[in-house]
Amino acid sequence: MNLYKDTQLFGKIMNMVQDLEMNKLSSNDVKEFKLLRNERLDKELIKKNLFIIMTGVIQTECGNGNITDFIREGEVLFVQPIRNDKQQEWLPEYKAITSCKIIQVSKEFFLNFSSIKPSYMELILQMTANKLMYVMNDSRKYDLSVEERFDFSLAELGHCLGEQVEDNSFILPRYINKNKIASFSKTSRKYTSQRLQLLENNGNINADGNNILISSIDF
Repeated sequence: MNLYKDTQLFGKIMNMVQDLEMNKLSSNDVKEFKLLRNERLDKELIKKNLFIIMTGVIQTECGNGNITDFIREGEVLFVQPIRNDKQQEWLPEYKAITSCKIIQVSKEFFLNFSSIKPSYMELILQMTANKLMYVMNDSRKYDLSVEERFDFSLAELGHCLGEQVEDNSFILPRYINKNKIASFSKTSRKYTSQRLQLLENNGNINADGNNILISSIDF
């Protein structure tokens, strides 16, 4: 996820998609599909295509359901397999946690077309650079104490996925439950419950089941 959605940049992405759609050579070059809740993106599709998330949220998992990121509406997923320490091809898992509408673009078609219109490659590079900035900011939490890391992660979820209700207050969506908060903050489920209770006692949040209002956690 990105800390702030660049609507102007995403508008340019949508104009690009429209152009690609008009000039596609086959139905597989550009197409729209739905990913239902709890479905995963097929890894063979990931190798051959890039994806524009139109609606919904996808979580990135790196082994045993370990959540490292959330990809939301307005973001582009363009990844390549890497080699792990055993020299095996590896990709993260991408799992929909809400129903998603996604535009799929063939990498081969896109790369060929962007040789004619290099501004399209620049757009993808800009989206990738924005993502890298988020990843660099997110990596700060690994230098923090457990308490600070948890608070940083919770604030991040609020800013990126929450609904803003006041200047600095956000309501987390119901699909961000305690298990997902624990996984994203790299803390235990027990610690998550204890820390949420303490934050509520201190007036930083207001928790009612899975409805969590974050009012005063800043990083």
